[in-house]
Amino acid sequence: MSASQLPSIDDQLVTPANPPRTDRDGMDYERCAALHNYLLDYCLAIEGRLDQVTEGSRATYWSEHGAAAEALRPRLHHSVVAFLERAYEFDDENPLSYFVANMRLPGDGSAFLLDNELADLLDQPEDSVVFLYMASCESFDDDAGGGGLLYHQGRHQATFAAYPEHTECAFPMDQHPQSWHAFETILSHWIDLIHLGKVVASPIAKEDRRDGFKVGNWEWWSYGDGQIATCVAAWDRLCHAIEARRRPPGAGHVDNMDDKEVFSEHEPLLTPAALDAANVPDPSFARGFLSRARRPRHIQQIAPGLSLPPADATTFAAAQRFTNLPRRVRQYYDSWEEGIVPPVYMFFSKGGVPEVDISDWNTSFQLHWSNGQRKIADDIPFPPRVPRGVYSECVVRSHAHATEEGFRLLLPFTVPGALYSDGNDIRNFHNEVDELFQHGFKPLGGEAYRTQRLERLFDHFASLVERGVWSVGPHGVQGSIDVFKDAAVHCEDYRIPSTW
Repeated sequence: MSASQLPSIDDQLVTPANPPRTDRDGMDYERCAALHNYLLDYCLAIEGRLDQVTEGSRATYWSEHGAAAEALRPRLHHSVVAFLERAYEFDDENPLSYFVANMRLPGDGSAFLLDNELADLLDQPEDSVVFLYMASCESFDDDAGGGGLLYHQGRHQATFAAYPEHTECAFPMDQHPQSWHAFETILSHWIDLIHLGKVVASPIAKEDRRDGFKVGNWEWWSYGDGQIATCVAAWDRLCHAIEARRRPPGAGHVDNMDDKEVFSEHEPLLTPAALDAANVPDPSFARGFLSRARRPRHIQQIAPGLSLPPADATTFAAAQRFTNLPRRVRQYYDSWEEGIVPPVYMFFSKGGVPEVDISDWNTSFQLHWSNGQRKIADDIPFPPRVPRGVYSECVVRSHAHATEEGFRLLLPFTVPGALYSDGNDIRNFHNEVDELFQHGFKPLGGEAYRTQRLERLFDHFASLVERGVWSVGPHGVQGSIDVFKDAAVHCEDYRIPSTW
């Protein structure tokens, strides 16, 4: 049986139309076990070994650990026991997901299922913290051996803290509600990554990768083709939201608006010729989005101070400061950083305004052109200042958490008081000018530095328009880029809710 022949898991996935159930006493163990086992079946199918196993021959966590697991029964919530009795066992050679190495052994202590040392450190009741999955040291780094997925038996919610220090972003729980989710939500997210093509499974022995980073069967790609489609859909929603409020009263409601009234027929944001002139990598997420997203007829400004990229190829190319930099950089230890995907300047600020200083190492733009010791070679013409606006994320595709679908909103100021998605303050003491709307801690799995997806920015902009936070005029959203300073006071309006 191939992976495509597996029975559908869609009825178990958490979606807006199929949210976590609230009528369960504890964990929704049947749903969680189904999602857990689907991920392991997917790996076996990719390896061509699913037909070789039978339902009764596969060890569950509970059957694998026998008396040691049974000894914990009185200290585990009955729903957690029911999950462990159904969940197939796995190891770090055949991991459950890209983020996970294995399950902790039954026992009590810092390396076991019931981690009361951690519970005591976090001022939690005894036996409340169940450490279900250990984070992968390959996907993260060696320090991740002490991190992983925590399930709270008192609240029946879960979070993924890749490193031990990340627990400070989840505890106290009442102060970090956005860091906790139903366990089935996290498992659903890991399956969604497969459906999007962000994480791709292949036989462990297969080495011909698409410039990704592979752990077990799981390969992390810098972007999945499905993500271009979802980003274009989010762009369409934003343009419709603006157009509905741009039109004069009585001109018709957005629900009755034909696409032809909003978008120029057959005109993308940028033509292939314009993208070629700007040396935008082909293929790349930025090229895929800019060539598929349609250019709106009447809208010029999609957010305060942020306008469409110019359609003229020469003008667009002249504004790009990174796409002509080398894609291969020598490191101080004589290796090479290869496969650099440069930032693309996508949504522009008004011309003639002062440019933003990015010479500080705390901005994300310099990282991949350095020699590994925070120094850029003299023969690389790295720009010390660039225009404000929205840029695609700079990545190296072979890195473990490359996020080509990400963005950076580069502002000419910091915003003290603004919040990450995780609810924590943006690190303005670092003078970071590209952190607004970013994640911070990722309770569904991932490095904190991984950037927010561009589609989430469009969805959030649409929400600000629809809720009347931003006003709309004849040419689109009104106001200058200084409107983003409101994030210091109205921080919830400028915080994208936590997701992956």
